[in-house]
Amino acid sequence: MADVFVPHIRHRVVEVDGVRVFYRETGPSTAPALLLLHGIPSASHQFRRLMDALGGRFRMIAPDYPGFGHTEAPDDFVYSFDRLADIVEGFVDAVGLDRFVLYAFDFGGPVGLRLATRRPAWIAGLIVQNANTYDEGLSDMARAMTANKPGQPGARDNVLQLLELPVTRGQYEGGTTDVELVAPDGWTLDQHFLDLPGRKDAQVHLALDYHTNVALYPVWQQWLREHRPPTLVLWGRNDAFFPEAGATAYLRDLPGAAIHLFDTGHFALEENLPEIAPLIGDFVDGLDRKEPMKIAVIAATGNLGSAVAREATARGLLVTALGRDTVDVTDAASVEKAVAGHDAVVAAIKGDDRLVPRGAETLLRALPLAGVDRLVFLGGGGSLEYAPGRRFVDSPDFPAQYLATARDQSEALEILRAADSPVRWSYVSPPPVHLVPGTATGAYRAEARDTPIVDAEGESRISVGDYASAIVDALEENTFVHQRFTVSY
Repeated sequence: MADVFVPHIRHRVVEVDGVRVFYRETGPSTAPALLLLHGIPSASHQFRRLMDALGGRFRMIAPDYPGFGHTEAPDDFVYSFDRLADIVEGFVDAVGLDRFVLYAFDFGGPVGLRLATRRPAWIAGLIVQNANTYDEGLSDMARAMTANKPGQPGARDNVLQLLELPVTRGQYEGGTTDVELVAPDGWTLDQHFLDLPGRKDAQVHLALDYHTNVALYPVWQQWLREHRPPTLVLWGRNDAFFPEAGATAYLRDLPGAAIHLFDTGHFALEENLPEIAPLIGDFVDGLDRKEPMKIAVIAATGNLGSAVAREATARGLLVTALGRDTVDVTDAASVEKAVAGHDAVVAAIKGDDRLVPRGAETLLRALPLAGVDRLVFLGGGGSLEYAPGRRFVDSPDFPAQYLATARDQSEALEILRAADSPVRWSYVSPPPVHLVPGTATGAYRAEARDTPIVDAEGESRISVGDYASAIVDALEENTFVHQRFTVSY
């Protein structure tokens, strides 16, 4: 028998906040995962052929949003992009995804980037297909549509005229090179769903909310710059809504992104799946073939520095342990020489004579000179707040023997927050009191906040092993950039 493999695709429903979310799933549960987010006026059926092509290699999950496809939403559901993101976020939790490549097409861009900014640890990579995040990626037609807002005279009618069959069909066939390669099934099924009771009202509400996406472009661009996920951009250059300039604009914030332009329209998979599927396969496979991260751990012989070095080494990272005999953290030239060639620096500095804040200032100067843009600075818990504006370090009963160190660590945080530097820093605080000996369990919480994380008994506590694990997680997942985070059970 010929060696032919066609994956089974399962069709399932899960309830999220009163919404019955329909989704398609294929692929081995242990394989790298892709979350496929569709556009307008389509639904998960737009990914059927892609799932057939790659479902034998990857776990692929494609949900329908509320107001689209087979998903059923209650009559009082409020249609906005924030709410679509809420439902998709709940869906991801419900199906147990915790790390995946995000495939964002059209509406999948604003939905997916809301997810990325809320849950950055989820994102292993981005595949962007005609999903715009830049002003220059809006055509005149798109600008006219995004100008429609609730309550504006004529806005509803402007949207409704786009929800009829000639326009739906035109989105598939417009801009294509060979229209015979575009199956009529897509626009026929899209129009069927658009014509269901209440569906056009849902699309009107979303269209009138689209201006909120444009307002968030700077936020998403900043997220891309700071987190730098591996990215593959696939673009139909003849898209009437999102022209070619929207694809190349990603290089401003993601200079390492791979850009592939196709001589087709908005639904590029319809005409160019044979060219696109291998690019996706190679991209996802390549995420597992990356060179191990190289990190320099300053003060690697101390209690916390050595714990981080051990955890990083156990995960296969390449670790350079630096001590006082190999680097002077107050000398930019010394730091530059010691950390050059690394991907990131972890600093666990302690010492007298304001060594901690002086070290923070030096690192911000030296790392760009060394070509290193990532820093995780191990700070203290004294700068956390026990009440709004009230830090533990400032309380009258703060232990005197730790006061100088806690003040130095607090000053270092202020220096990082005030810095105008290309360094993508994170500052990590342990609980104010209970950083205790112990190995890693993996069962901890890490959050960007200025107050301690507490358990049901009101206690904030973490072992050194789990504290080190959270720090290495932040490095590997590129989370908490330009933020202070803390860790506890």
